[in-house]
Amino acid sequence: MNGKRPIVTMTEVSKEYPSLPQPVRVLRSITFQVNAGESFAVVGPSGCGKSTLLNLMGTLDTASSGRILFKDRDITGLSPRDLAHLRNREIGFVFQLHHLLPQCTVIENVLVPALVNADAHDAYEHAARLLGRVGLGDRLHHRPGQLSGGERQRVAVVRALINRPSLLLADEPTGSLNQEAADHLADLILELNREEGMAVVLVTHSLSISERFGLILELRGGQLVPRE
Repeated sequence: MNGKRPIVTMTEVSKEYPSLPQPVRVLRSITFQVNAGESFAVVGPSGCGKSTLLNLMGTLDTASSGRILFKDRDITGLSPRDLAHLRNREIGFVFQLHHLLPQCTVIENVLVPALVNADAHDAYEHAARLLGRVGLGDRLHHRPGQLSGGERQRVAVVRALINRPSLLLADEPTGSLNQEAADHLADLILELNREEGMAVVLVTHSLSISERFGLILELRGGQLVPRE
């Protein structure tokens, strides 16, 4: 597309779920590529398959047909163990709910994905640096219950970045925030996209949030099309 290194390449990818009287096809022959450093927003009504698309890109689900490459590696035949390893090393996830462990401090929550990463020898310093970068340098030892909703989502973003992923997938990360906090979080994700060099794909219902991203795609009738 633009000469950059491809992170995820989807070719003729479809996804359907068993149902009577016939299977429900959610995604239809999607061909799509995400390159290093790019940012995309995906919009569409509830139930159109946006989360399914992210789950396929993030190896949390498998396609019914088609081919998905991650850094030119076909993920179709990978074992669950290999897929888990790929997710931990290469992919960061941020969801609408932060899913922080209430009994753990901020920095302990951030460090959870690094526990199984043998290469994360500087994880604590990296976590502290990122938390400082997002304005939480003085909150390392607070627990989630002591933070605002926007602060908890910032912790979730840092947790997603702790293993220096190639790809950040964000599924309605601003959906539970007020507009000011949502705007700040979107700005933060895009700043980190530029500074860390990772690719970002964000799913949102908010047109004001989507308009901050490099390209807006709409999921319509099971297919990705440029938003008009």
